[in-house]
Amino acid sequence: MGGPIHPRKAWAFAVPEEGRYLLLNATVPVALVCGLCGPAPVMDSHGLARLDFLVEGGAITWAGAAGSFPGGEPPPVVDLSGGMVLPTFVDLHTHIDKGHTCERSPNPTGSLGGADQSTAADLRFWDLADVERRMEFSLRCAYAHGTSALRTHLINLVPKQVELTWAAFRKVRRRWAGRVELQAVSLVVLSFFRDEEGSRRLADIVQREGGVLGCAVCCSELGGCDGDEWTTCNGDRNELLDRVFSLAAERGLMLDFHVDENGNEAARGLRSICEATVRHSYQGRVVCGHCCSLALQPPAELARTLSLARRARVTVVSLPLVNEWTQDRDPEGLRTPRWRGITCLKELHAAGVSVAVASDNTRDQFYSYGDLDMLEVLAQSVRLGHLDRPSMEAWPRAATSGPAAAMGLQGSHGSLRVGGAADMILFRARNYSELFSRSQHDRVVVRGGAPIDAVCPDYSELDAGDGRGGADSESNPGAGAIVSHTASAQPFVGAVMARALAGAPGPSS
Repeated sequence: MGGPIHPRKAWAFAVPEEGRYLLLNATVPVALVCGLCGPAPVMDSHGLARLDFLVEGGAITWAGAAGSFPGGEPPPVVDLSGGMVLPTFVDLHTHIDKGHTCERSPNPTGSLGGADQSTAADLRFWDLADVERRMEFSLRCAYAHGTSALRTHLINLVPKQVELTWAAFRKVRRRWAGRVELQAVSLVVLSFFRDEEGSRRLADIVQREGGVLGCAVCCSELGGCDGDEWTTCNGDRNELLDRVFSLAAERGLMLDFHVDENGNEAARGLRSICEATVRHSYQGRVVCGHCCSLALQPPAELARTLSLARRARVTVVSLPLVNEWTQDRDPEGLRTPRWRGITCLKELHAAGVSVAVASDNTRDQFYSYGDLDMLEVLAQSVRLGHLDRPSMEAWPRAATSGPAAAMGLQGSHGSLRVGGAADMILFRARNYSELFSRSQHDRVVVRGGAPIDAVCPDYSELDAGDGRGGADSESNPGAGAIVSHTASAQPFVGAVMARALAGAPGPSS
């Protein structure tokens, strides 16, 4: 659903560049509007209603049912004729540090193991200019599509990655301030935290950079099994999670985990994380991504985990585009997958657990496609998860207000708030069927009350460099030798990436 956005389509010419104007006859998910004035609007079965908005000084100053504007001095009018309006998107889980690398370092099998091996191989191309270039390209796409807040994981398995990812992120965050609110998460494997000194060093870097502490738990193809000593850690998982939570609590950090990214019934990392969240009284500050194996739990085990997740007040973020691409994949490419790979979104929501959907990987070894277009993510989530029945009412929040709350941005992102910035996306589509049936390439992104002129960059811009240059002089002070023992350098699938990082052939060679 990618492609250039052309915000100056004829239908949108009437949207003023500045000043005071009234948006009429907008079709809006009422759950995403805060501060409605006047009589309650009439909603359809999907929670949509026709609303009017007064925009002045870059803010929404009034919102109410269509036709109920109280009058006074008449402002210029923009009649949307039933076109949908959403708040700008919030993308809770991405990987912009390794995006747009799938062509130079392809994943030969499309599997998680193949992704780890080819991600390790791509490291030879990385320098600061390469990482920053790809991050910048990714953010230009996200911004043009209508995203105003984004959290990215930064792969921190080896010192070079620690240095480059945080240095590049620091630069793009400064450059994008005021346009896209950015957060970053350190991504290592759970076994890394066996190294107490290295763990403290990494946590200190995360604190200094204003980041989020993270790791992968039960997150390999062998996740949940004794054979996975890198992310499952059956012998000392609780002890290691206690160390993660203690490091975060000492520094006032939020936590964000990759968890249970496989189809193994034995992978129950989500439950372990929820138990640790309660033990450490860290409710409301933890995000858990993927959680694929939850869909394969027996009913009693599923019910127990859902209860714990609600008690822990974690946010579960599903990554449907990526998980349907990697999960249940035949490495030989001969067998059709038998399951969709996504977590139990409906059951989590029904249990009172906050849920979100997000882009995850884009054009890298874990997913060869994607453009950080959250409309595509939401549309595909609806199709894959059958979220349109019995009602769509709750699900727009999964791409807007839900992830905004998980990022601590609920007051400034993810909703159409009276008194807040007029940050919104205008569509010609008048209902969900129309919205999800076309790419909406002519959507109009409005920031601070004015339409933006941003378009998605051309892929040829990535040809300016291939990442083969030498080390850049700007590095991350204090990064040092974070990884100090063999297990720390292990990836989600362990020995495969370890051999690749060491320059040795993997088991399939």
